[in-house]
Amino acid sequence: MRTALAAAAVVIAAAALAASCTVHRVSDGYSCTETSQCADDRVCEQGFCVDRASSMACPTPCTSCDLDERTCRIECSAGKPCGAVHCPVGFDCTIRCNNAGACGDIDCALATRCDVDCSGVASCGNLNCGAGECAVRCAGAGACPAIDCAVSCKCDVSCSNPPAACPRMSCPQLLDPCTEQGSAGAPCSSDELGCDRCL
Repeated sequence: MRTALAAAAVVIAAAALAASCTVHRVSDGYSCTETSQCADDRVCEQGFCVDRASSMACPTPCTSCDLDERTCRIECSAGKPCGAVHCPVGFDCTIRCNNAGACGDIDCALATRCDVDCSGVASCGNLNCGAGECAVRCAGAGACPAIDCAVSCKCDVSCSNPPAACPRMSCPQLLDPCTEQGSAGAPCSSDELGCDRCL
């Protein structure tokens, strides 16, 4: 009986030891806000210094990227539609919606910058620029049904055929709307005095 109890105790201890080896705790010494704070050729990823090799994959939905520069290119087309597009947090995104129905809604709310092309009838859904810099080009009926860059530090919108291409726009508002010639309802523009507030 004692032998059986001793054997059971050994098995339980071995299982506990094995389980403890699988626990992963990230040391505070590896926390970061930018790659320059990381040693040993590590990169800052989601607040922690990680091995460069383990961080080589581009975040979703980037077609290609530069993780050091935090840039992301997203290519969407009829052959490869993207649906809803979210620029990864803290990235500078170049988004290309190259055909009708290529993209759904586009969310750049947590991006540092977004450069968006919507080329084709209903090529994009609603676009939220967030507080960062935003440049949008719309070509085709309903290409950009709604553009919200009301809180953007710099917003420039080009429409091939307003209002058909971009019927609804919310532009930054200072003393006057940040639009072409400062008139309400025109495409957003950062050319007016004080309308470029990006650092």
